[in-house]
Amino acid sequence: MAYIGVLLTGGPFDSERWRTAYELGRTALDQGHEVSYFHYLDGALVPVADQTLPGCSDTGLYDEMPTEKFQELIADGAEVICCGLCVDARGIDAPDDYPEGVEVGLLPDLADIIGEADRVVSL
Repeated sequence: MAYIGVLLTGGPFDSERWRTAYELGRTALDQGHEVSYFHYLDGALVPVADQTLPGCSDTGLYDEMPTEKFQELIADGAEVICCGLCVDARGIDAPDDYPEGVEVGLLPDLADIIGEADRVVSL
């Protein structure tokens, strides 16, 4: 099986990149592949817990919040790393704002993913 790396730079509410990243990882995990995510720039906001989007949360794209979808991936074996510099720059309190399983790393972690993955997708 393959090792898939995903670099996610888009925030949770500015595009559908997070959903594409989720669906790609979901499919890869279901087929037995290994998946690692590196959340960079506004992508560090995607796995923040307890986010809501009033008026849109019960239909369509936000019937489940991005963090819930990424928690599913973590539970199924995906690695989720958020850039520590991006976390700090956005005022995220990682121990309190991220659910269990979300790691905080740095660019060397991204370099490891790029170097080790069979394929890397940047969204």
